[in-house]
Amino acid sequence: MATDTQGAEVYRDTQRRTLLKTISWRIVATTTTMTLVYIFTGQLRSAATVGFFEFISKMLFYYLHERAWNLTGFGRSNQPKSAHVVSHESDVSRAERRGADGHRFATVWLTGVPGSGKTTLAYALERCLFDRGDHAMVLDGENLRLGLNRDLGFDSSDRSENSRRAAEVAKILNDAGTIAICSLISPFEADRAGAREILGLHRFLEVHLDGDEALFLRRSRLGAMAADGQIKHFTGVSDPYEPPPAAELTLATDRLDVDECVEQLLALLDDRIGSVQGS
Repeated sequence: MATDTQGAEVYRDTQRRTLLKTISWRIVATTTTMTLVYIFTGQLRSAATVGFFEFISKMLFYYLHERAWNLTGFGRSNQPKSAHVVSHESDVSRAERRGADGHRFATVWLTGVPGSGKTTLAYALERCLFDRGDHAMVLDGENLRLGLNRDLGFDSSDRSENSRRAAEVAKILNDAGTIAICSLISPFEADRAGAREILGLHRFLEVHLDGDEALFLRRSRLGAMAADGQIKHFTGVSDPYEPPPAAELTLATDRLDVDECVEQLLALLDDRIGSVQGS
């Protein structure tokens, strides 16, 4: 668990805690309103009526207000919070790192709806790359949310930040001469374009796992729960997915087996950056 400078444990509010805090504060505020109405009018029934309608209307308007702000990019920034940080360059260039052991690097960005096979393919590709002598590492979306991104949810702004952080980590891996394999739903084209900008056009290989979304939903671990409405912000059910308009590779994972997909991924990498054995 992370600690602050005084050694105390640092916690974050869960969605349940945030909801309970919101409701409890609304009850306190409404009770205050009811008390004031009763003091000025002396009518308990009027105070209760005003309190009831205030409680319902303000909860509704707060929800609509939050949804409206989540849909706009106004006031958002991708700049660091501190204006005093600067970039520092290593004395070891990328070319030197590559020349030291012959390793090439790029980022394979696997995107697709839940159940399309992103995680399965990511680890299968990592295994093949490792076996042939390449440095490779998977950045899996769920694993990231258990650690680095555990403070993020699944609304649009948190999904954007999830993709941005993954791209920044992939960039560090690439600079160290490692092939990064990012396995994220990353449902929005703007977020994937942002990742491409972070990594650079020559490094970023976007791979769309396409196919029968109904089939993908059935084989998704959480698909049935999402279909029943038990999970909010589930891509392909309650939230949209924007297919890449010009991915470097599209794989029909509802028809191709894992080995066939990995073969095409290796061919893409070798065509773009070469291989250790052939370099």
